This record gives sequence, C-alpha cells and structure tokens, in this order.
Amino acid sequence: MMEEGPSVILRLPKIRQAIIGHPEPLLWFSKRRMILEMIDLEWRLRIGQCRDENGVCDYSDIILQKLKRRRASILKIVGIRMFMEGSAPKDILRRMLS
Repeated sequence: MMEEGPSVILRLPKIRQAIIGHPEPLLWFSKRRMILEMIDLEWRLRIGQCRDENGVCDYSDIILQKLKRRRASILKIVGIRMFMEGSAPKDILRRMLS
C-alpha cells in the first residue's frame, strides 16, 4: 500500500465512483487547497524575513496583510460552498492543510 500511494484509494468502489462521476467539486477543492498551501508557504517565508534581531515579527508588513486577506477570502468561499452542499464548515484551514 505504501508503494502505490494515493492510487490505493481508487480501489475503493464508492470513492472511485464519486471521483469519476463528480470530478468538478474535487478539482475545485484541489485548486483552492493548492492556493492555500502556496499562501501558507509564502506566509512562513515572509514571517522569517520580517523578524528583527530579537526574533519579533512585524505583522504590519503589507505583504503579510495581503496574504492574510487572501487566505481569509479563500476560506470564506470554501466555507460557503461547504455550507451550500450540506457540510459543516468547521476549522476549514486545519482540515484543508492537514
């Protein structure tokens, strides 16, 4: 199973049917997840650049503010879509990035 990786999941008939029968929601979610992952990486890099000699980060940095707003925007869109599809949008960021 370890060697095959994610393709093992496709052996499960219900999951395979859901992916093949309804690829649009999966693609939509995957795109948003990839964007969130890139924002998270950029956030971590920028935090390192904004630290002063005492290790304190200046969160007023414009790029950090824009990353924070973009992340909040994506999480809001995903939360609305989850709610519209009947899912409980709880702790979306942790669930998407784990």
